[in-house]
Amino acid sequence: MPRTRAEAFRIAPSVFVDNKASNRFTVIEVNAQDRPALLNQLAYALFQSKVTVHSAHVATYGERAVDTFYVTDLIGDKIDGAARVRSLEKRLLEAAASRSEEAVAA
Repeated sequence: MPRTRAEAFRIAPSVFVDNKASNRFTVIEVNAQDRPALLNQLAYALFQSKVTVHSAHVATYGERAVDTFYVTDLIGDKIDGAARVRSLEKRLLEAAASRSEEAVAA
């Protein structure tokens, strides 16, 4: 059977949280394999993490999606607690990896 183009590339999802890139916002960059509903899953993970998205920049480079979010907590401060950052990273990484790992298991 012929392989689809998306199956030819494996892009490991990654999440970078940066509090130094902006004076007002926490900047989060998510790299993942592009797929339908990826942005929806990432947005839902941010919603579950109780952050406010002030700006989102969405880009694709071939099969790679690079989504950057400028966020604050609910009172407008950067997300700087180590436990909170780890939780946010984990939730976004799970959202970015969820569909790609299901496809690999099948």
